[in-house]
Amino acid sequence: MKKIYILTGPSGAGASTAKFVFEELGFYILENFPVVLTNELINKVIANRPDTENICLIPRISEAKALFIELKKHKEFEVVTILLDCSSEELIRRYALTRHTHPMSALSGIGLEDAIKNDLALVNQLRGGCDLYIDTSKTTIKELRTTLYNKIENLDSKKGITTVKFVSFGMKNGIQKDIDMMIDCRILPNPFWVESLKDKTGEDIDVIDYLNSYPETGHFLDNTIAYLEYHLAEMQKSGRGYYVVGVACSGGQHRSTYVANYLKKYFGKKYKTLAYHRDSPELNK
Repeated sequence: MKKIYILTGPSGAGASTAKFVFEELGFYILENFPVVLTNELINKVIANRPDTENICLIPRISEAKALFIELKKHKEFEVVTILLDCSSEELIRRYALTRHTHPMSALSGIGLEDAIKNDLALVNQLRGGCDLYIDTSKTTIKELRTTLYNKIENLDSKKGITTVKFVSFGMKNGIQKDIDMMIDCRILPNPFWVESLKDKTGEDIDVIDYLNSYPETGHFLDNTIAYLEYHLAEMQKSGRGYYVVGVACSGGQHRSTYVANYLKKYFGKKYKTLAYHRDSPELNK
C-alpha cells in the first residue's frame, strides 16, 4: 500500500526545512496545489507513476483538513499527517528577522499578527487528528531535521534513511569541493603504469582483477569499510540525510572509480547509495 504524507503547519513553522528532509529521502513532493485537484492528481500522477512510491503533499494549513478528507476516500493509500506548530511570539520574531511577507497578508490584506492568529486557530483544529505533532518554537533546524529523520518511517525497509554518495576524482584535477570526507586510494598499486591497463577504467574486469591480485587492496577495503560502518551509522543517528564521501586517486580513472563502485555496492545493503565519477564522466550511466 502506498503511503502519502501530508506535511502542514502555520507559515514560518519550518515546512521548508521539513520539505528538504523529504526531498533527501527521495519523496515525490507536491506543494501548495488546489485541493479541488486532489482526485485528478491521484488518478493521473500518483496512482500510475513508478517514481511516486514515496509521496509528500504540502498544502497550506487552510486547505490541510479538506485535503485529509479527500484522501481518506481513497482506501488504496495510507495517509500520515505531520503537523508543525510554533508560538505566535516566535513566528513574529522569525518574520521580523527574515522580513518575509506572510502569504495570507499578501492574499487577504490582513496584518501579520492576524494572519498568524488565523494559522494557529487552524493548528488547534488539526492537532487532535494528526499522526505526528512537532512544536518548532524552540527547535533548531538541526533538531527539526533529526526529529523528522527519526520519526518518518522509511518506506523501503531494506534501506537506511541516509543517502550516501561516493564521488571518485583525481587529485591532479583538484579536490572535489562538496565532499564531507575523503578516502585516499593512492596507496594502492596504480594500473596506469601497466601498458595494457593504461587506457581502461576501474570498471573494466582487467583492472579489477589487477587491483584484487594485491593483498593490500583487500586490507585497504576492509579497513575503509570498518571505519565507514561506524562513521555512517553515527551520521544517520544525528539526522544527516545526505553525506558525500570523496574517493581520490591520482587521475580519477582506475583506483578511485573501482573503490567508489565497490563501496556503493557494499553500503547499498544499508543505505541509499550513489556513485559519481567526476573525472571519468563516461562511467556515469
